[in-house]
Parts: sequence; structure tokens; C-alpha cells
Amino acid sequence: MSQRFEQDDFKDDMFKERRRNPLVLFGAAATAGVLCAGLLAFKQGNPGLSQKMMRARVAFQAITVGLMAGSTGLYALTSAQGSQPK
Repeated sequence: MSQRFEQDDFKDDMFKERRRNPLVLFGAAATAGVLCAGLLAFKQGNPGLSQKMMRARVAFQAITVGLMAGSTGLYALTSAQGSQPK
């Protein structure tokens, strides 16, 4: 396989996932945003705010993992129901 084919295949898969799980992308973006805010607070010497941001990051990360697991389970259930003969 050529590297070009693998890159195109990866992009197609990524777009399918975005349509199927849009909340996961929002959760990942929120996690990254809170992480950056926490690192910025740490760099500015505000340990209290930095600690709160890191705790919020863990919460956002847990929510994102829950969304991933839930959407994967929902997708598995709907695809399994669609493949069974009636």
C-alpha cells in the first residue's frame, strides 16, 4: 500500500468518526483548553488556579472517555440490530 492511500483512508475514517461522535471532539477540545489554561496559570505562578484547572481537566477527560465508550456501545448496538434479519 502506498503512504498516500493510508493517509486518505485515515482522513476518511476521521471524518466518519466526527459525524458519528461529535461530542467526543468537543470533549477533547475542552480537555485541551482546560489543560492549556492550567499550564498558563502554573507558569504565571498561581498554584491554586492551576490545581483547580488540573482537576477540571481530569473531569473533562473522564466525561470525554465516557462519551467515547457510550457512543461506541450505542454504535455497536445499532449496527448489530441493523444486521439481524427480521
